[in-house]
Amino acid sequence: MNEEVREVIGVEHLKTVLSTLTPEDIVKHAYKEWYPCQRTGHTILNLENGKIYGLGIELNQLPLVDTVYIELYSIDWEEDPIEVEELFSPQEYEEYLEFKDDEVCEYTPDIVSDFCQKKGIDENERKIGLLAYKFEKNEQSNYNQWESKILNKYYDVIMDDYNPFKQMDNDF
Repeated sequence: MNEEVREVIGVEHLKTVLSTLTPEDIVKHAYKEWYPCQRTGHTILNLENGKIYGLGIELNQLPLVDTVYIELYSIDWEEDPIEVEELFSPQEYEEYLEFKDDEVCEYTPDIVSDFCQKKGIDENERKIGLLAYKFEKNEQSNYNQWESKILNKYYDVIMDDYNPFKQMDNDF
């Protein structure tokens, strides 16, 4: 039987990569790949070259990626990771409510984006900042524990019985 052999980064290299990542580095890739109600966004670490990538997975799609990787962070397709109230300062939120009331239809899907554009707010930058804050507070508050979770995923991947079609772990 002809088995494919893939070389992966070592544990020390993995630890070095993890230690250089900021929370923004981790969440931005998943956010860019995420699309509400259609696609889950993941930040993955390629174990063959040690680089960080984003991976978007459509609903009912298998993650058929030809690389060996571990997931660092994900945003589920059905969740909205940032509430409107969180996105704005109290004053901006009041202005947003007035803006929303002035619109012809309050169900306009891009009403938040329209408001941000009108006010000169970089919506994506602000959302990534909030996601990074939440990630740091909830996942990386104990860095050693977070690193241990990632190392456990690494060891699972490099084991002989690794199954790439196994249900993705959504702890992050």
